[in-house]
Amino acid sequence: MNSVVLVNPPYSFWSPEKNWLRPFIGNLPSLGLLSLAAVLRRAGYRVRIVESASLGLSFDRTVEEILREPPRYLGLSCTTASVENAAAIARAVKEKSPRTLVLAGGPHVTALPGETFERFPAFDFGILGEGEAALPDLLEALEGEQDPGRVESAIYRRGDEIRANPRRRLIENLDTLPFPAFDLLPHFPRAYRAPFLNYRKGPAAPLISSRGCPQTCTFCDRSVFGNRYRYFSEEYLGELISSLRRAYGVRHLVFTDDQFAAFRPRLVRLCEKLARGGLDVQWNCDARVDSVDPELLRLMKRAGCWMISYGIESGSQQILDRIQKGISLEEAERAIRWTKEAGIRAKGLFMIGYPQETAETLEQTLDFILRSPLDEINLSFLTPYPGTELYRQLKGASEFSEEWGRMNALNSLLRPAALSREDLERAYGKILRRFYLRSGPTQSYLGILLRSPQNLSRLAEGLGRRLVRR
Repeated sequence: MNSVVLVNPPYSFWSPEKNWLRPFIGNLPSLGLLSLAAVLRRAGYRVRIVESASLGLSFDRTVEEILREPPRYLGLSCTTASVENAAAIARAVKEKSPRTLVLAGGPHVTALPGETFERFPAFDFGILGEGEAALPDLLEALEGEQDPGRVESAIYRRGDEIRANPRRRLIENLDTLPFPAFDLLPHFPRAYRAPFLNYRKGPAAPLISSRGCPQTCTFCDRSVFGNRYRYFSEEYLGELISSLRRAYGVRHLVFTDDQFAAFRPRLVRLCEKLARGGLDVQWNCDARVDSVDPELLRLMKRAGCWMISYGIESGSQQILDRIQKGISLEEAERAIRWTKEAGIRAKGLFMIGYPQETAETLEQTLDFILRSPLDEINLSFLTPYPGTELYRQLKGASEFSEEWGRMNALNSLLRPAALSREDLERAYGKILRRFYLRSGPTQSYLGILLRSPQNLSRLAEGLGRRLVRR
């Protein structure tokens, strides 16, 4: 069978000036590519993975790795922030290997298939939504020189026209998928790490236990996995975790589910299995503040839960209501308190820069953060990603700068009516300084460093690189 190279393009290619930051940044591999690789290998294809984003490969090195054995098919996973780099990679590969066909997929392609393929002619074909069933069907059609118009979820060109076929149904039984192909990753798990201070003991690995989110938040893109909650069985996950522990010595898992605790009975079964398993594995997850209670949190702790990230988003109830978050600030404060009482670290995820943002709502967010016993926060700028309701509302608006390459939640691209972008950037720095320059977070991080030689080693590595650069 023909060969396939799957690539995770970076948001931006690293410059030597920024390399000193790499020890502090999480670089866990793409689970989407690992799942696709496993499915394609099962179908008989020779598969390689180039984790350009995770390994910080330069543009030239990425192209060189792809062409080490020129593939028949090049698959590119595209987020909005990485799609321009994906197109640049595709152009460079096709210049040196004209017979290689480029296939693009991922959330950005799914949300904006026509516009993406018009802008980037180096993309030959694409897949909308989940790729594990659709991609093998498309490759089979291409291998047999058949009409891709018959392949559900396929995007293709017919002359000057770009066509997107109807979406195929979501995968009903996720247990039918093979385990992610971690064995195809170069230097796994040594070269892949969770974010600095977000774990106690590695090696670490990403894992997903469910797909789909039933909520209706206006800033969230559900175009790939949909809004119907589906999950892997606890038997499947238990065997997968056991294999990661045996084969790679993995000690920490990062669950990347949109909503890990969406269905309580399933979560209880999974935690009971992990608690009985004796695997000595800790893990992090994301959860809504209205999906936990003291009893459940105590069970999660026994099962190895080390940290929960809560999407709180804002300290303004008015903004939470406008973005259809469906939670109250009282629920958020209660969940954080319960989490700490259960012995689990609590991380708050916040965004600033909503269309309704004002100086008052920014102060409300800061006040909430400072009065809550959070161990850590993640602060980002609201980004109207393609595929979200917010994007549909703001598309073409003068206050929204739709620059795909900068849509990574680190840039202020949406200007609220009551604030300037400079106001938002000042508020961003102020919130981070006020939270972290306090004794509580400092003591918490010092405690992790003292108990975690791996995090301490990363700190020394990063500081050493910084000194050498100077």
